[in-house]
Amino acid sequence: MNAAPQIPLVRDPLVQRICVGLFILLMMLPGIGQIAGIGCNVKAFEMREPHVLPAWPQTAANWVAWPGKFEAWLNDRFGFRNPLVLANNTIRVRILKTSTSSSVVLGRHGWLFYTGERSIEQARGLDRFTPEELDRWIDVMEARQRWLAERGIPMLVVAVPNKERVYREELPAWIGQSHGESRLDQLSLRLRERQSRLDFMDLTPGLLAAKATRQVFLKADTHWTIEGAFTVAYPAIMGWIQAKFPPFVPLMESNMKRKWYVRPGSDLDLARMLGLAQISHEGEWKFKLEGLGHFKSNTRTTIAGVDVDVLRADRSGTPKVLWYRDSFTISVYPQLAETFGEAVIVEHRGLQFDRPLVEACRPDVVVYQFVERFLTVPMPAE
Repeated sequence: MNAAPQIPLVRDPLVQRICVGLFILLMMLPGIGQIAGIGCNVKAFEMREPHVLPAWPQTAANWVAWPGKFEAWLNDRFGFRNPLVLANNTIRVRILKTSTSSSVVLGRHGWLFYTGERSIEQARGLDRFTPEELDRWIDVMEARQRWLAERGIPMLVVAVPNKERVYREELPAWIGQSHGESRLDQLSLRLRERQSRLDFMDLTPGLLAAKATRQVFLKADTHWTIEGAFTVAYPAIMGWIQAKFPPFVPLMESNMKRKWYVRPGSDLDLARMLGLAQISHEGEWKFKLEGLGHFKSNTRTTIAGVDVDVLRADRSGTPKVLWYRDSFTISVYPQLAETFGEAVIVEHRGLQFDRPLVEACRPDVVVYQFVERFLTVPMPAE
């Protein structure tokens, strides 16, 4: 019978000391990193506030909850935590093809999709308005338009579709096909049925047509590309404004020069949600006005108790615009800053509408932009 092979032992004292020293160093490194704050910046790495050190428990209930809270605090400050988490996330997403976030679905060909605010259910036609919710949404927007019209101010309502509906073919196979109309489909149909006079612009058809020749949404982000925003949304909105104010001349794509820009992972929200910002990036086209620009200033201020951005440009003969927005408008900030003599831009904060702000601003026109996901938010009371 053959004897079992013997594992050779390292007998050199120097090698043994080196091995012991390396083992001790590896055991101490997390503690050293924690004390020095190396690799444990949770806020920058995961877009959230770190857990705070819990107070010493005073009651029996506090004693039960305290260990978990302390562990959460300790985990957020574990030395070299971020590189270890990045390695784990990379293996899970890039190799095992599993998402590290309940808010992100891995699509086909490297596309990522957001699951929050019932985006996937909207894409599948499973999240819908009730008839009462649908009519109330329209009633409120029509009332806002009438109130503005009494003051000689036209209003355009602009809906940006969710990425999941524009690039439906890139969703994973398990999500399946659409089972009916989305909320945005319902809204467009109901406006026609009511023969509503609401000036409503659904950008879905334009973006679906444009994606045949250009990328209109980012793969690793929830938002559209700058090219999608400027070549589809901007001319459509500006054309509507120009029809109301014929002397107004917006920017043209022929006036612009294009430059390729690579977004870092820190600027890609879905990559950040997966914990892959440090190794992610995505390129897109930026647009800049040829020659000398008109932009003068961008001022953050408060008007009628509301925080706003006021963009000013050296352009006469343009209407003053009050522009309600969500994060999608940010992509065309540079173009808006070159378009209007004065543009007051304010977040709609869940489809809010600020009449004191309108009266204080005295705009010539109001643009109310929102992304489809906000149709799940109950229309606020007026």
